[in-house]
Amino acid sequence: MEYLKKILIGKKEEIKSLHKNLNKEEIFLERKHGNKGRLVKSIFKNKINVIAEIKKASPSLGTINEAMDIGKVALLYTRHKSFIRGISVVTENAYFKGSPEYIKRVKKVSDLPILRKDFIFNEYQIYESAVLGADCILLISSILGYKKLKKLYNTGKSLGLDVLVEIHSEEELDKAADIGAGFIGINNRDLRSMKVDTSTAMRILGYAHKKGIKDKIIICESGISSAKYVTELFNRGINTFLIGTYFMKSANLDVTLNKLEVELGKEKGVM
Repeated sequence: MEYLKKILIGKKEEIKSLHKNLNKEEIFLERKHGNKGRLVKSIFKNKINVIAEIKKASPSLGTINEAMDIGKVALLYTRHKSFIRGISVVTENAYFKGSPEYIKRVKKVSDLPILRKDFIFNEYQIYESAVLGADCILLISSILGYKKLKKLYNTGKSLGLDVLVEIHSEEELDKAADIGAGFIGINNRDLRSMKVDTSTAMRILGYAHKKGIKDKIIICESGISSAKYVTELFNRGINTFLIGTYFMKSANLDVTLNKLEVELGKEKGVM
């Protein structure tokens, strides 16, 4: 968890700047009659949906693809709308080599909905996300207490943003459901150890079924590298997948996307 502590310390400095440069009241009034989040609306219930990620690095792998052309990657994702419904843009700088400006770059070339993926724990970060043009924000349950999670969730919704609540355990699923979250991401990666366990999504999904949680859009995150794994989870009830590292490590992203499109297309009726 050491990297998380460093990230949050760095974020506190960024937030000081946001306090000076953002007017919450003005942004709220603009958003009240403006565009609303489009990511949830783009997801088809009975089809496989992919949110494709843009990130240059990660704490577990270090630099993945620092020299990538963000515009070209966004264009490639946009050409595969048969299964890609949105683009996740990682904006954290210290460990992921991201930037809020990347959202603007993506928006210049793509009309796909954008998920801003960062370590959000302050309302000003949510207002900034709205100004940048994000359609959805990520809230990580494990770094937020119940009251803080609920407050930030409500702030995002009040600004017309979709809010993806990321969980890592059954307890966090209960917390997300209790605040009214309808868009929930199960992360196969343990943020403390950084290890990926692809059985996590299946385990928590089973728990959700036992609890009778059926009205949520469940997303699987991390460790997704094959059409077989995607279709297996789809057949168990998960229809949306956030894929980052698999795409970012590709030596030829266009070929990788075409191949995945063909493989997923073999699963009748899911694209």
